Amino acid sequence: MKRAGNLFEWITDFNNLRAAYLKAVKGKRFSNTALIFDLKADENLCRIKKELESGTYRIGNYRQFKIYDPKERTITAASFEDRIVHHAIMNVLEPVFERQFIFHTYACRKQKGTHRAVQYAFKKAGSCKYFLKLDVRKYFDSIPHKRLKELLFRIIKDRKCLALLFEIIDSYSVSDGRGLPIGNLTSQFFANYYLSPLDHFVLEKLKPKGYARYMDDIAVFSDSKSALKNILDEMQKFTAPFSLFFKQPVINSCRNGVPFLGYSVSDKRISLLNRTRRRKERKARRLVYEFNHGLIDEEKFADRINCMEIAVV
Repeated sequence: MKRAGNLFEWITDFNNLRAAYLKAVKGKRFSNTALIFDLKADENLCRIKKELESGTYRIGNYRQFKIYDPKERTITAASFEDRIVHHAIMNVLEPVFERQFIFHTYACRKQKGTHRAVQYAFKKAGSCKYFLKLDVRKYFDSIPHKRLKELLFRIIKDRKCLALLFEIIDSYSVSDGRGLPIGNLTSQFFANYYLSPLDHFVLEKLKPKGYARYMDDIAVFSDSKSALKNILDEMQKFTAPFSLFFKQPVINSCRNGVPFLGYSVSDKRISLLNRTRRRKERKARRLVYEFNHGLIDEEKFADRINCMEIAVV
């Protein structure tokens, strides 16, 4: 595997930082931090560039809050300047990560996403008898920094770039050198990449009839229950050194519906799980309230409603 080099100079290029700033400010233009930064945007970007190049830029100053939809999670929000740095990094590194992914990994990728993953699962549910459904217990909190750094070292040889990535990783931990902050752009790509070796192992060694992954949600398809049980055993052995553990696995008939990404995907149709339906109804009521009280405009209301939709077969 050829490791990518000469990345840091592209990350710290002023034009890249400027593009990263425009991404970071999208939807945040009227926040206090964005307004203050915008007063001297070019000067601030030059300062960030200089600090990155000299190694004096420090990641940190996270803000945390909880959300309860669909379950309680702690979101860790980076500072505005850190978000610019995260975007600058991913502007350059996204193609590097993209080369590691199998076709049917659907999170954090262009032309992929939840809808494509569900449509693929629907196709496989129609051609296979059984499914295995897995997801990782407390995935983001469980990722060990040491192992993640080793995996990044396999694909990147630029030492300045690695040093910056390692500082981002070390800037947050849940306990004992583990955990990535839900909310960081880089965390999404790190977490998606962390399970990429498992994707290749399953497809190249175990060879099921179907396999899809969206972050840590995994669906495997076969015409044999015993084959799926063997695949489960091999996957558990493979992930043990990664310090990851699956929640209670589900092996069942595709006719009964695959519970995948908030949907029940059977051989006949795609339908919302009851908990997903209730969550979408709550969101819709909240959007109607915000629109009727002038909290959001018509364009934003339409965009958010459209984001909630998926074709039901």
